[in-house]
Amino acid sequence: MIIAVRHRVRIVAAIVLVSVLCVSATGQQPLTQEQIRLVNKVRKKLAHYDTGTKLDVQLSNGSHQIGTLSQPGSTSFILVDPVSSKSETINYLDVKRVRPTRKEYMSQQLGKTANGLPKAAVFGLLTVAAIAVFWVVVK
Repeated sequence: MIIAVRHRVRIVAAIVLVSVLCVSATGQQPLTQEQIRLVNKVRKKLAHYDTGTKLDVQLSNGSHQIGTLSQPGSTSFILVDPVSSKSETINYLDVKRVRPTRKEYMSQQLGKTANGLPKAAVFGLLTVAAIAVFWVVVK
């Protein structure tokens, strides 16, 4: 339930972002529809990750930045280099792709498996118990 509430909050925040970015407060030109779509795509992708998640960010100039997600903002986010602890602000418009590092992805998948394991074990035990009862009744 908490995850659903977080998801709703992030969607509302994305909608507010679009309305704010349409007319920039710094006097820049309003964003085009394509730029707004790109910003929303990156924000939506970042909304899947908690602060502290190690990410691999590919920029539109072809370079990669690897670091932990620190502070997602309205027009940019901060990525902290885990080795030097240097933070870098990355504009959403400069991002081509965001994904967790392989190691981070594997730990997320193991966490999902561990969370689902008790439910599967209960289901398995209930199935074995039902078969045992059926076996006793049929004999």
